Amino acid sequence: MSNAMTPREQAAFAAGIETARQMAMAAAVTLEIRDDAREVRQQAAAAALQGLAEGLRVLMALPKEPQS
Repeated sequence: MSNAMTPREQAAFAAGIETARQMAMAAAVTLEIRDDAREVRQQAAAAALQGLAEGLRVLMALPKEPQS
């Protein structure tokens, strides 16, 4: 039994990862422009969201496994 995704499943996965990346970046930017953006808590949250977005970008750049 193969665990490989169909092309349709791969496309849905990629779209979901890209959407999550974009949402993380949008949330980070929103935190950065708030009036209280200089507070350490806000800076940490923005940095965490940026890290999440970068990790998702790297995930999408990994080579795809060939289907058997």
